[in-house]
Amino acid sequence: MMSASTISASVAPPPPSFIDDIAKQIVPTPTASGFDHYVAVFADDLTVTMDGKQIAPNKVAWVATERHRLGKVDRIVVGFAKGYDALLVIERYDDRSGLSPEMLADPRYTARAVRYAVGSDHLVHNIQIVQTDGILQAPN
Repeated sequence: MMSASTISASVAPPPPSFIDDIAKQIVPTPTASGFDHYVAVFADDLTVTMDGKQIAPNKVAWVATERHRLGKVDRIVVGFAKGYDALLVIERYDDRSGLSPEMLADPRYTARAVRYAVGSDHLVHNIQIVQTDGILQAPN
């Protein structure tokens, strides 16, 4: 039997290179000039769910939804789990600031955890989103 003093922790292996390549396309905030690189990681049969309900049945529908967020989304990679071929990303963005020139901007960001599931072809086939609105905080 090994004692706790003889067991050492080891660093987890890095994700496969295709996961790293996908993260490099997804994480930077897409701009008009880089949008094609962002879109290239998605399979045509992509499905997207938010809070358990389908919001995009295919790549075309998802791309149409995401195009209006160009330059507005901040993303960070939270992790990759070996054996699952999925990438977990946290996103936050302001979808309210451009609604109408007559409206005051709502300072709350929308936040969501996004799981990008990658298929054997190294393309994203499924996106699962859990989303919440921001919280207004009273000044101290």
